[in-house]
Amino acid sequence: MSMRSRTSLSYGVFDYTSGKDTVNFAYGLPDPLTFARLQWPDPLTVETGVSISDLPQYTDAYGLPELRGQLGQRYRMARGNVILTNGASQALQLLADAFIDPGDVVLTEDPSYLGALRIFSIAGATVVQVGADSSGVDLDLLEQALLHAKGRARLYYTTPAFHNPTGRYFAHRHMVEVEALLSRNGVRLVQDLVYSELPYDGASPEILQAGGNIINVHSFSKISGPGLRVGWVLAEPEIVDRLAHLKCDGGVSPIVSNMALALLQSSSLDAHVEHLRTHYRSKRDAMHRLLQACRFCEPDYEIPSGGFSFWVSLAEGVDSAELVGEVRRKHNVKLVEGKHHGPSGAARVRLSFSYLQPRLIERGLAQIDDAHASLLTSTRFKRRG
Repeated sequence: MSMRSRTSLSYGVFDYTSGKDTVNFAYGLPDPLTFARLQWPDPLTVETGVSISDLPQYTDAYGLPELRGQLGQRYRMARGNVILTNGASQALQLLADAFIDPGDVVLTEDPSYLGALRIFSIAGATVVQVGADSSGVDLDLLEQALLHAKGRARLYYTTPAFHNPTGRYFAHRHMVEVEALLSRNGVRLVQDLVYSELPYDGASPEILQAGGNIINVHSFSKISGPGLRVGWVLAEPEIVDRLAHLKCDGGVSPIVSNMALALLQSSSLDAHVEHLRTHYRSKRDAMHRLLQACRFCEPDYEIPSGGFSFWVSLAEGVDSAELVGEVRRKHNVKLVEGKHHGPSGAARVRLSFSYLQPRLIERGLAQIDDAHASLLTSTRFKRRG
C-alpha cells in the first residue's frame, strides 16, 4: 500500500447515496430543490459556438477553448489564465501535484475545509493550521509559522469568501496584508472561492484578483449543480501550463463544459444565483432561530455571512466524539467532529444547513438535543457513582 493510500484511510469516503437516508448535517451539499429552478440548456446545442463534431470528442487538457474564453471575459483575464478541472477538488489535487513534495508545508487557518486538508495530507504535505478570528488569520502567528517552516512552506490555502466551516468573510484589506506577507516568503496564495457568489448580507465580496502570487479556484457546484463537475483555476499562464501537464485524462467533458458555457452566455445563471442568495439566506436564518432554542450548543456562535454551515461550540459536559457517535446510533443523524477541521475544533461541530429541508433540520437538531441530554444524564450518574 502506498503512503498516499495509508494516509487516505484516516479520512472518510464521500458517500452521497447512503447519506440520503440520514439526517445529514455533515455534507455541505446544494439544496436539490434549487436544481429544477435553473433553465438547464441542451448539452449538445451548437448555439454556443462549439461544433457538434467536438462535443462527443476528447478535448484539450486545458479545457474546452470556448468555455475558457467565456470565463476569461467574466473575470477580465485572458484565456491563457484559465484551466478547467473536474470540480474544485481536482483543482486542489492538481495544485498539490504541482507544488507539493512529501514533507513540504501547506499553511491554512484553524479551522479549515476538511476536503482540502485531506487532499494536501494525502499529497504528503505537513499541514500547519494557524489561529484565526472573524477578521482572518492572525498575521503575527502566520509570520511565526512561516519562520518555523524554514523555507518548506509552498502554499497557503484559504476560503476567504466565505470561509469553510465558519462562514466568515475575510476583508479585502486583510487579504492584501496576508498576500504581501506570503509573497515576501515565496509562498503562493490559493483562494478557494466556490461560495464567493453567495453572500447573504450585502453586496458581492471584494476578492483578490488572480495573477502573480495568487491562484483562484472556482466551481459551478454551488451556483448550479455539482453534477456538472466543472471547476476552473485562474492563475498565471505558467501555472496553468504546469497544471495541464499534470492531467492524465482526456480533459473535462466537452458536453458538460458546453452546458456550463450556455449557462454563462444566457441571463439565466445570474438570475438563478440571485435566487440562491435569497433561498440559502432564508435557510440560514431558520436554522439560526432553531439553534437559539437548542441545549447542545452555546448560543454565541457566529452567524455565517455566506457558505453552507454553522460552526458551533458544544455545551459543556459532553465529549464531542461521544455526541457524534450517540446521535448517529440513536437517531441516524450524521455529524463530523470539529477536530477534523483543526485543533481548535475539539469541542465544536459543523452543522450544514444547505441540503436538508426545514422539517428535517428541525427534527435533526431536536434529536441532537436528545442525544446530548442522554449523555449529560449518563455523565452525571457516573460522577455520582
